[in-house]
Amino acid sequence: MARPGRWTGPGWPITVLLAGYPLWWLLGIDAFLPLALAVPMARQLLRGRTVVLPAGLGWYLLFLCWILLGAALLWTDAPSAVPGGGGPSRLLVFAFRLAWYAACAVVLVWVASSRREHLSDGHVRGLLAWLFLVCTAGGIVGLLNPDLEITSLTEALLPGALRENAFVASLVHAEVADVQWVLGRPEPRPKAPFAFTNTWGSVLSLALVFLVALDRRRRPWLRVAIPALLVVAAWPVVYSLNRGLWVSIAIGAVALVVLRAARGDRRAAVGLALAVVVGVGALLASPLGAIYGDRFDNQHSNGRRGQLVATTTASVTTGSPVAGFGTTRDVQGSFASISGAATPDCPACGVPPLGTQGQLWLVLFSQGWVGLGLFLTFVALALARTWRCRTTNETVCAFALLFLLVQLPVYDTLGMSLYIVMVAVGLAARERSERAGALPARRRVDDLGRRLRRAAPVAAGAVLLGALGGAAVAAAPQEPEHRARVLIMLTPAPVYLSTGPDRVAAGEDYDPPRNITVDTEAALLISERSLRRASAATGVAVTDLRDAVAVVAPPNSEVLELSVDLPDPAQAQTAAAEVASSYLREREAFLLQRRDDLVRRLTRELAALDSGVGGSQTQRQGIAREIDYLETSRPKVGEVIRTMPAVRLPDRSEVPIASGAGLGLLAGVVLVRRPTRRPTRRPTQRPTQRPTGRIPLPPQHEEERP
Repeated sequence: MARPGRWTGPGWPITVLLAGYPLWWLLGIDAFLPLALAVPMARQLLRGRTVVLPAGLGWYLLFLCWILLGAALLWTDAPSAVPGGGGPSRLLVFAFRLAWYAACAVVLVWVASSRREHLSDGHVRGLLAWLFLVCTAGGIVGLLNPDLEITSLTEALLPGALRENAFVASLVHAEVADVQWVLGRPEPRPKAPFAFTNTWGSVLSLALVFLVALDRRRRPWLRVAIPALLVVAAWPVVYSLNRGLWVSIAIGAVALVVLRAARGDRRAAVGLALAVVVGVGALLASPLGAIYGDRFDNQHSNGRRGQLVATTTASVTTGSPVAGFGTTRDVQGSFASISGAATPDCPACGVPPLGTQGQLWLVLFSQGWVGLGLFLTFVALALARTWRCRTTNETVCAFALLFLLVQLPVYDTLGMSLYIVMVAVGLAARERSERAGALPARRRVDDLGRRLRRAAPVAAGAVLLGALGGAAVAAAPQEPEHRARVLIMLTPAPVYLSTGPDRVAAGEDYDPPRNITVDTEAALLISERSLRRASAATGVAVTDLRDAVAVVAPPNSEVLELSVDLPDPAQAQTAAAEVASSYLREREAFLLQRRDDLVRRLTRELAALDSGVGGSQTQRQGIAREIDYLETSRPKVGEVIRTMPAVRLPDRSEVPIASGAGLGLLAGVVLVRRPTRRPTRRPTQRPTQRPTGRIPLPPQHEEERP
């Protein structure tokens, strides 16, 4: 029988995906093709008689079920996030991420269940080594022509509303690089053939593992080609400014030296260590070394990342620790200002959404602490079965998982990065299944179907009971909260409060007033004196009022949005009006105090000039006019432009219901997996048989359940 071809045999989906990746990127379908190819992969699995279920797969399937819980929480307000909003785009992003997670599960089982004659290890490694070459070429193009953009066919065919969606546009619009001010100057950061620079770095590092694992004994020319390719790739790797990529490669090199030494191959370990030292020395001595040093001297994103991680963790811990919020949320304001946001002149002034800047934080915010535990358990179990690196497949899998763990806190690895890791885990699982008596063993598809049908009612019942328990918690008697809102338009600080810049330019001593910003106004609004005055008018304690008041501001505006949350709607309405009125009176007193301070300072200057210390008549007249202007002017403090009636806040019952359903699912899985005791039978005395001369056969036992 003729051997099936790579393009027409059962292994064709992964060949089509990886071999044609540059074309799919130019067509704008590279982010969607893996999802589409998961369908024929799943059909092959269902049509086959047996499949291999990698050890630990159940934890990942539970994680997929946990993602589904997030559909009920997509429009739940998260602490520190912009309330409301989302619309259909939030559901679109959720469905896209869910499809990617599911596609990664399919490719894992598909690779593990494939036959070597249909999909060999060498073929898969060659395809991913080709992807490394594609990433290197894309990086070089991005550095040479960073402004190159291509309108893909998919982008041209999409409706205008979808084309204008920022998320969709990032997936279908082909760009070779992002020009960013990372080092204090515009620097191109390559990303072709992917949508983001960090994705480029993550995929390149993971594909590097497969490149190094190529069999150089059967192809001697690779002994020259691979080092030459690595030398060429060093240019875009360094200029990418991807610290996660650099750390991954450094850790991988150290781990490889340790592995060689542990296997007793000291000569190879020493040679590899020397090659690494010489390569790093040459890199630092070259012009690329300056780029490397500048990047670590300009780590401006560390502070923002740290604040985002802290806010993300606090938000999900206080808002929905069990099930998360389904997907990301926009941050209210920025870490520098409550009205901060990105602008055309300062695109970096905005804050990335909660749950971004790292796959770890995406899973935590979207699926909660339990979902994060399920995901990390799957990764840890896969690493526990391959860390010994006894074979090439185990070594590739262990290094891919090591790189994934390094990148989880800093890269959004959902996409081709996680897909490649699943391919590596699948190859290692297939190899283990081929060993006699080893797990995972091949399972019959019809047997799995029967087990699933038996377990489904138990799991569904447990989920229902958990949801009912969560609904009971949500229905417990509690006082409803009502929110009253007031919008306050701030007037700019009066011009006279900045009197004196001319004297500063002339070199004279001058202490300018402290800047007045939206944030200082918000601090004044919730100051002790302002709240004490409102407390006296409403009868609400100052501490309770401080907890009930919140202040936000629309991006890049001079409007304060004051909200008060109290159980009594009338009291909330009154408290909001009184807090706004108290703030405006406090602001007027604050501005008058600044005016009086300036009058006293100018009066002292005028007295010094009149005493003959110096100065001309023109200076005396100018200061006198300023004093006269200050004494006759009254500042405009602002006004309330809108008062909204108190409305009842949502009871957020979806959070305990979804959390209860998830915990019920876990309980159902425990019940299904609980081993059942078989009834013991008393041994019966067999009748004495006459010898027949035949060898007695041992009794046959039913196959042991895992």
